[in-house]
Amino acid sequence: MRSESEKPLVVLPLTPDEFQQMESAVLDTDAGEALRLLKKFVKRLKEQKNRGLKSHLG
Repeated sequence: MRSESEKPLVVLPLTPDEFQQMESAVLDTDAGEALRLLKKFVKRLKEQKNRGLKSHLG
């Protein structure tokens, strides 16, 4: 259970293709592919966060 003082959860929507790629990388223990996907997802989360900040400035 989360307390109110904790940071809000962040949701990263995945396409079915991205989920399949992620699942494949995990099952195949393909570290290079897993890292590539992780970098892609982190970049998307940062972009999502920045869009949220911009909407509060206007």
